Amino acid sequence: MRAVRIHPSTIQNAKPFSASNPAPPSALVLDHDVQIPQPHRPGQVLVRVHATTVTRDELTWPETYGPEYPILGHDISGVIVAAYDDGESKSDKQQDTSGFRVGDEVYGLVDVHLGSTWAEFAVVDSHDLARKPTTLSWAESVTVPMSGLTAWQALFDKAGIPAPDFDALDSNNAAVTARESRSLLVTGASGAVGAYVVQLGALAGLHVVAASSSTERNGDFLKLLGAAEVIEYGEMRHHRRPYEFVIDTVGGQPLAQSWSLVADTGILISVDSASFSFHETPPAGKEQVKALFFIVDSSGYQLSQLSRALELGLLTAFLAQTFPLEEARVAYEKASGRLDRRGKVVLTL
Repeated sequence: MRAVRIHPSTIQNAKPFSASNPAPPSALVLDHDVQIPQPHRPGQVLVRVHATTVTRDELTWPETYGPEYPILGHDISGVIVAAYDDGESKSDKQQDTSGFRVGDEVYGLVDVHLGSTWAEFAVVDSHDLARKPTTLSWAESVTVPMSGLTAWQALFDKAGIPAPDFDALDSNNAAVTARESRSLLVTGASGAVGAYVVQLGALAGLHVVAASSSTERNGDFLKLLGAAEVIEYGEMRHHRRPYEFVIDTVGGQPLAQSWSLVADTGILISVDSASFSFHETPPAGKEQVKALFFIVDSSGYQLSQLSRALELGLLTAFLAQTFPLEEARVAYEKASGRLDRRGKVVLTL
């Protein structure tokens, strides 16, 4: 099969690539003779990949450098072509234990220790998959799992906000229904994760205040997503209301300012990878704040809930640009820079 793999440096005596010595995009090579992986335990399926995302800075992740010639990628959309075979004689080998069948169109977030979706085929634990939203293309649907699940888990798992019943909401008025007094501040609100936090927070009935670098550029967009108010980072210091919930997606100064804005017994969550230890030294008076950093987990069930919201028109997915697998290097450089359009960069196969 074809797969984009990280090749070792051709410089003599060069240090092996690692998180502390990241591979450059030039190390990404499209190989044409990679062995097709096979499911090796119950519950695993083989998926023919139709689209996968390009994640900013993935070449700097420690998880990237496990196997020799590693393959990047975690978001996946495609078709199940095989399930784990335990060798027993069965009348029907077309269905795995999760209820998925060969031929099903699925999407999901592959476990970080499996990864490897920048390839024509990938092995996935079936409980990490959901049926692809019927209203979205392969490229559109694959933009959802990592970003959408991160937002879902921040709001409904970590912050403990009750998840909305999407079937009880009307796509014409869900975002403008009367909101509870509970307030949510979102930093990086116009980004890949932030856009889902804003949408899901509004659907959950929260008063969402969306913070970004530019109200002129992002204000109308964020209000369309359901934000009740939009502010720039420079205005955050003037907002002295205590927010019950603050979800940060960017770290840095906006996260530092968030300590003064979250209620003394509120919840402050960051998903910015560089801010993994921010909660260890809370400022004076904020010791009772529930502050935490987390990394998203795969969940087919939660993804199925997002699928329902997408099919009902309650959520919007954002696709910035697509590239063929052959242009993975260019796609990675594009995703790691400033994008011209909102959403994620996607590789199509």
